[in-house]
Amino acid sequence: MERSDSLTPDTSLDMSSTVNRRKSGRAIQKPVLLNKDPNISQVSIRNSGKRKRTDPPIHDVTDLSDAESEDETSDDESDPDEEELKERRRKAPRPKKAPSKSVAKKPRPGPSLTTSLAVRPAVNGAKKAARPKQPRARPAQNAEDSGTGLYSEVFAEGHTLEAVAANWIARWEQNNAEAMCDLINFVIKCTGCNSQVDVHDIEDQDNTPSKLGDIQEEYQALKPTEYPLISKAKANASFRSTLSGFFATLISTCHAGGLLYSDLAILENIEVWVHTMSSSTLRPFRHTATVIALTIGNTLCTVAADIADNAAKTMRQKEGEQKKKSVNKERVKALEAKIAEGDRRRTQVLDSMKYLLDAVFIHRYRDVDPRIRLECVTALGNWITTLPDVYFDGMHLRYLGWVLSDISTPTRAEVVKQLGKLFKNKDHAPRLRTFTEKFRARIVEMAIRDSEVSIRAATVELLDMIRKTGLLEPDDIDTVGRLIFDTEPRVRKAVAGFFAENINDLYETTLEDFGGEEGLAEILGEEVEDDFDTPRSSWLKLKCVAEALQSYDAEEDEQNSELRENGGGGGLIATGVDSRYAMAARTIYDGITVAREWEVLAGYLLFDLSNAAEPSEGADATLESRCKLNDKEAVLLLELLNVAVKARLSEAVEAETDKRGHKTKALKEESRRIQESTALHLAKVLPQLLKKFGSNPSTASAVLRLGQVLNLEIFQELRQDSTTYASLLDDINRQFLTHTDQGVLAEASTALLHARGFEDLEEVTESKVQELWDDTISTLRALMSSREDDNIAELCNTVRRIANLASISDCVDVLDTEGRSAAKKKASPQTTASPLSLLIELIRDPELDNGAGEEADETLISAMKAVLFYYMWTVRSLQDAIPTGREISKYPEFASFVQCLETVVDNRPAASPVRLAAVGTLLDLYTLFATFRHVQIPPNHQNADDIQSLIQHIPTSAESLILSTYTALEKSFAKKSHRTLEAAPDDDLASDPEDSSDDEDEDEPNHAQQETLMAEKRLCEVAGKMVLAILGHVLDYEDPNKGRISERLRRNKMKLGSNFKEVVAYLDGPKPKGRKRVPAKKGAKKVVKPVEIEDEDEESEEERHLEEGGEEDLRERELVEDRIVDPDEGSVGGEETVRAGADEVEDDELMGD
Repeated sequence: MERSDSLTPDTSLDMSSTVNRRKSGRAIQKPVLLNKDPNISQVSIRNSGKRKRTDPPIHDVTDLSDAESEDETSDDESDPDEEELKERRRKAPRPKKAPSKSVAKKPRPGPSLTTSLAVRPAVNGAKKAARPKQPRARPAQNAEDSGTGLYSEVFAEGHTLEAVAANWIARWEQNNAEAMCDLINFVIKCTGCNSQVDVHDIEDQDNTPSKLGDIQEEYQALKPTEYPLISKAKANASFRSTLSGFFATLISTCHAGGLLYSDLAILENIEVWVHTMSSSTLRPFRHTATVIALTIGNTLCTVAADIADNAAKTMRQKEGEQKKKSVNKERVKALEAKIAEGDRRRTQVLDSMKYLLDAVFIHRYRDVDPRIRLECVTALGNWITTLPDVYFDGMHLRYLGWVLSDISTPTRAEVVKQLGKLFKNKDHAPRLRTFTEKFRARIVEMAIRDSEVSIRAATVELLDMIRKTGLLEPDDIDTVGRLIFDTEPRVRKAVAGFFAENINDLYETTLEDFGGEEGLAEILGEEVEDDFDTPRSSWLKLKCVAEALQSYDAEEDEQNSELRENGGGGGLIATGVDSRYAMAARTIYDGITVAREWEVLAGYLLFDLSNAAEPSEGADATLESRCKLNDKEAVLLLELLNVAVKARLSEAVEAETDKRGHKTKALKEESRRIQESTALHLAKVLPQLLKKFGSNPSTASAVLRLGQVLNLEIFQELRQDSTTYASLLDDINRQFLTHTDQGVLAEASTALLHARGFEDLEEVTESKVQELWDDTISTLRALMSSREDDNIAELCNTVRRIANLASISDCVDVLDTEGRSAAKKKASPQTTASPLSLLIELIRDPELDNGAGEEADETLISAMKAVLFYYMWTVRSLQDAIPTGREISKYPEFASFVQCLETVVDNRPAASPVRLAAVGTLLDLYTLFATFRHVQIPPNHQNADDIQSLIQHIPTSAESLILSTYTALEKSFAKKSHRTLEAAPDDDLASDPEDSSDDEDEDEPNHAQQETLMAEKRLCEVAGKMVLAILGHVLDYEDPNKGRISERLRRNKMKLGSNFKEVVAYLDGPKPKGRKRVPAKKGAKKVVKPVEIEDEDEESEEERHLEEGGEEDLRERELVEDRIVDPDEGSVGGEETVRAGADEVEDDELMGD
């Protein structure tokens, strides 16, 4: 059976004509025809039903792409030269007498085996193996919605898109108008509209806008709520992919069959209708048509790229033919004709793409619908990567740059994604230079200030690619490098690679001063692996890390003190929170290898470089002088050391389990070995670090934090000398007694608390803590006995130490002890009053009244904390003793302390840190004793009445002071955050507090956000304590004003932000779990707002009571949208004007053209 398609060249005829023309004496083998091949006869007999075709094949349109799909093979066979004939004769198989089964199954391929179909599917070259087709879900649920004609074929189960496209082209050849009518009705149906066009509408292209306008009015009259392209229904899950796949297959099939070039009416008619629909004011029409148009554009780009590849191959064939000794002129002429035909086709495709770009993309990339803008950005990125020689230029890249300022988060994310594909290849740097210079500032701004964290992280990765191409300025590199201190973990993780490359560049630059790696190796000599106390090359890299961190750290040193000043609102101090340096160090640990070697880092920090002299002018720097650290760099490397030690221990624990989650003996032993070696080495270097860095509060805090990581159980199990551990505690005590910084005191207290957690070493630890108590109380007695104005700073530091000690150790016996004489003789005798009495006396002291200075305020706040801790330990001891039933001889009395607190609150301004601390302490105190309600008192307990008497209600006088303080904080936060409060009723309990805003409006802009956050923190702290007191029935629980404070808290619940709302929500109790939704009644009608894209002159006057599918639901799906007026073309990429709920908006048909 020979191929009978007259439009396909018969290679057998070409072969014979060539041989007859040459008339050489060479033997020529006659081609074997299919019906005469003995190897095929058995297959034909066995499978006659599949192979036999009695009907003549249907002639197809001119298939000029056959030569493209089989460019090299068909050309070689059509005009073979002498060398090719020799090669064929040499490789020709010898005929066999009896064909084997394997030969029958795999017949020899040849030109005569190809068959002709009505339309060739979109496959060039060898046929790919068919992949299993998954049944495609129908987008509609009933017969009416499923449609007829092409729509039902495309979305029907079991129909492949290739077969549907080939079937439609066959109908086009029979009747162009009817086939195009079916296609346009398919497009209209995909928008969710059931209206149709007829053949007369297809023939009259001038009437297309009018006809679409009529269809649009009919569709709008139905008030649709959604359309298939954005529908979340399960039936429409595959709608978009199927729609795009059909048009991509249709264009590819037309290209493969040559119909795209021989019959231009197909693409022209599609363009007339689809491009017109893409400018519709109705969103379903505009969105669906834009997706179809961009899909066609993507396919045309792929077609143009394929044509260019085939043209390049043909050009190479032509050049190879021309280089031969005997040039086949006919072959060269045929190849030139093929190249010319390819150029003509490519030009035609590019013209269609240019028309699509001007008619659709230029208008829709700035559409009001963010989904449409997203579609355009994705398509443009695809065009640039597919056809870089056409679209990879500044004229098209600028659209991506303009959309970087889009208000839609997914659109901006897509732009960053597309730019990442372009910058990933360093060879693209010359083409991207102009674009980068124009939009680099915007990209850097997105990495720093974008509202979406994921976009910031993606932009940082994009900037890393830009840096590798050499298009990033040094200032921009430093700006991005500062993100190592960012508060968002995802941003820090993204910048880790960027920062590591910066360190490598700095390290390589530094190496040049020492003559490179070889010169540095000569200076250092041979490095000993386990000797961490001698200089090595990694020290130089660690120095580069410290220098980079110091240069990137733009935070002022005064910020910590400012935070303490603004944040003194009472309550406990939270310790153990990672600092910004610690978070940056964790990022560096994950990105830089040398940071993982904590032993090397500790040796570098302990090495004495103080005697390293600075090099004179013009002289080369020595390694010691280059590695010398300043105080700030030492702090940064100590933080890195903390992170490295913690990570080493955590990794050792995690290593006990394999990938399957099983623990093996070998893994446990290895993990134990790492933990032991780390603990021993850490116990060795800790005293040395404290000795070297203990004088500076910043470095001392970092070293004390290392003591909290030390595993003391391993220390004890290894039978280490207890004097070593006692010496370490002495060093910690020395830091506690010599430093006045709150950070050092807190870290030292935490280290002591960590040490008290191990029972085997408890005796040694308790003795050291008791020594601290003795020294501190003795100092307090001495200072209180001789009060002078110049000892207020020392008194403040002493009271601060007492508060920290009281937070980690039971202070009841210590603070209750009276009459203890001083250890040393003084000129003036010490007071014999108990320390608790001295602290209460200090709070009552009029010399520390308002205006005495910050140290006086800090003294009062620390004294209130210490006394509150005293009552906490007292309550704990009572609650432990009550269940035992034994008699309790002494009960706490706190009336005098409450009176002191009320005096402080009454004498201080509303926003004073001391007043806020006093209010918080007062609320905590009464809430603390309210916990006795939950204590199980044994029956007939002799002290039951005394225990119940401890539960007291806050006095009315104190309630008014608390409420006035809350009102002042509420107004302060509302003013700073520009919020409007509810009007106070006439019978409001709270008196109007005095204004103490301290010129809040004159704050610098960069401090405005910080001030607002601190005001919110103070408000939520006081409100939270009030809520706890109300729930404990010690506040707002007695007549005559019962419940009034709760109402006061709820008044502005929805006005002061989400944090305050969640705090006040605790007044309403826990939320019910698993509330079932009540199904709507069958007869109930759902009022929904339609998809409204056209302008509306009037709003609906009736209030809509919406259920599922209501206004809020539609707004979430952007079917009801805020109007956006697009900027003019000359200002694309600038600011967009947003007008929510505008009564009149310009028609967006031309989108600002």
